[in-house]
Amino acid sequence: MKKLLTLEFNELCPDLVDRFIQQGQLPNFAKLKQQSELRETITDATGDDLNPWIQWVDVHTGKNRDEHGIYRLNEIKKYKGTFTWDELTKQGIKSWVCGSMNASYSEKFSGRFLPDPWTQDVAPFPSGEMNTFYNFVSQSVQGHSQAANVSSKAFLKSILKQGVSLSTFCKLTKQVISEKFKAELSWKRAMMLDWVQFDIFKHYFRKEQPQYCTFFSNAVAHYQHHYWRDFDPQAFGLTSADIDADKADAILLAYKNTDKLLGEFLNLVGDDTAIIFVTALSQEPYTESERFYYHINSEKAFYDTFDIPSDVKYRAVMAEQFHLHANSPEQAKEIEAHLNSFELDSNEYFHVGTNKLFLVSVKENVVHVQCRCTKEVKAEAEFSSGEQRYTFQQHFYKMNETKAGGHNPRGIYWFKKPGGKQQLLEDVPPAQVHEDTLAYFNQ
Repeated sequence: MKKLLTLEFNELCPDLVDRFIQQGQLPNFAKLKQQSELRETITDATGDDLNPWIQWVDVHTGKNRDEHGIYRLNEIKKYKGTFTWDELTKQGIKSWVCGSMNASYSEKFSGRFLPDPWTQDVAPFPSGEMNTFYNFVSQSVQGHSQAANVSSKAFLKSILKQGVSLSTFCKLTKQVISEKFKAELSWKRAMMLDWVQFDIFKHYFRKEQPQYCTFFSNAVAHYQHHYWRDFDPQAFGLTSADIDADKADAILLAYKNTDKLLGEFLNLVGDDTAIIFVTALSQEPYTESERFYYHINSEKAFYDTFDIPSDVKYRAVMAEQFHLHANSPEQAKEIEAHLNSFELDSNEYFHVGTNKLFLVSVKENVVHVQCRCTKEVKAEAEFSSGEQRYTFQQHFYKMNETKAGGHNPRGIYWFKKPGGKQQLLEDVPPAQVHEDTLAYFNQ
C-alpha cells in the first residue's frame, strides 16, 4: 500500500536551504536532499498574483490561477473543482490534510481535514475534536474568530486530549512564562504552533493510518517577512548597529526548528512512505523602502465611524486586510464607494497612489478592504470624508512588524520515493505537484 506525506513548508528559500545545509545547520534537510528528485517550481505570477494563497491553490488543484480563479484568502469555497485529496478519495484513499493553505474539500472527502487558521468558511472535518484547537489558533493568528472566543484553558484541555506531548506542553508553558516577564519574546511563539500541530498530526496519523497526508508550516515565512533586515542588514544598506540584535538569528532559528520538525516526520512515517517537500514560492529581501502595516482598532468603532450596516459581516483575513460580507452585490458596491470617499490629509503616508485611506475592491457581495498607509503616520494625522474629520490614531494602530521579505516566484520541490536517490530535474510550475501526486498513486 503506497503512502505519501507532503510537507508544505511555506516560502522556504532555495538559496538559504542550501547555505544552511552547507553550514551543517540542517542535517535532516541534507538527508532528505540526498534521497530526492530535486526540482524548483517557478510561476509567472507577479505583483498581487504572487501570493501564497494563490500558488498553494495551484499546488492542490493542478490548475494555475487563470483556471482556478482564486486570488484571495477566504474565497476558496467559490472554487467548484476538486483538490488532490478529493481525487484520491475517488480511488479509496484516505487523507489527513493538516493546515494546508486556502484549501477545502468535497462532500465525499474521506479522511480528516484541519483548515489553515486564516480560513473561516471551511470547517474542520469531521466536526468536533479539532474545533477548539482550530478556533483558538484562528483567533490568535487573526485577532478575530468566527466562533466565540476560546479560552486558554479550553485550548489546553483540547490539545492534551489530542496527543500533545509533555515535551511540547513544557515548551509552550516556558514560552508563555517568558512572555510574562519579557513581552518582546512573543516573536518566538510562531515556532511553538508547529510543535503543537505536529503532535496533533501524529496523534491522528497513528490512530487512523491515512495513506496521503499534508502538513503546512508558516513559521519561516513569517520570520522572513519581518526579520530579514536583522538577519542580513547589508542587503538593506544597514549595519549591525541598526538592527534588533535579539532577532538577528530569528530566520536561522526558524529554519533549524523546521529541520527538527522534518526529523520527527522522517522518524514517524518510516522509509516506506514517499515524501514531497514543497514551498510553492520563496522570498527575497524587500529593499524598496521601509513599509508598515496599519489595522483598525476595533470592529465596533469601524462600523460606527464608517457607517457600515450592522448586518454586514466582518471577516479578518491576514495582516491589515479584512473582508466585509454584504447582503448583495449592490450593497457591496455602495460600501466600496463610501469607503473610497475617505482620504488622509497628506499623501506622505503612502508609497504609491493617492491619499485614499483604504484600498477597496469588490467581488460579488464581498468587499475586500485594507488600510493603504505604508509609511509612518504622524500623531496629528487626520482623515476625512466631506466635512467630517477624524484623528487617524484613534481609529488605527500600527502593527508590530515592518515588511522585510518579499515574494520570489521560485520555490523548492523535492520528491523522495522509497529507495530513491538524488536526481536533479528540470523546473516545473507549482500545479505539477498535484499531477505528480496522483501519478505516484497510479503507478
